[in-house]
Amino acid sequence: MVSENRGLILQQRLTRPDATHLHCREITLRLSADCRQLVLSRYTEHYGPAVVRWIERSHTVSVSDVFRWLVANGEAVIKADDRLHS
Repeated sequence: MVSENRGLILQQRLTRPDATHLHCREITLRLSADCRQLVLSRYTEHYGPAVVRWIERSHTVSVSDVFRWLVANGEAVIKADDRLHS
């Protein structure tokens, strides 16, 4: 399946719809080579008596945009320590 920088495997599935067909699917999340983009890749392979087919779809977003979105939309958890040290 996906051979370059593997990143985090979010889903990996292998199914056999029947005795002669095989379907493989992998979804990964990784950083681009320059660490500026987050890349979500969806890779599928289909094997059958008369067909071998694969396709990879990738979606990218800048890491800074993801952080801005998290701060604006994520649930904030605030922890504090007010102890005085002598």
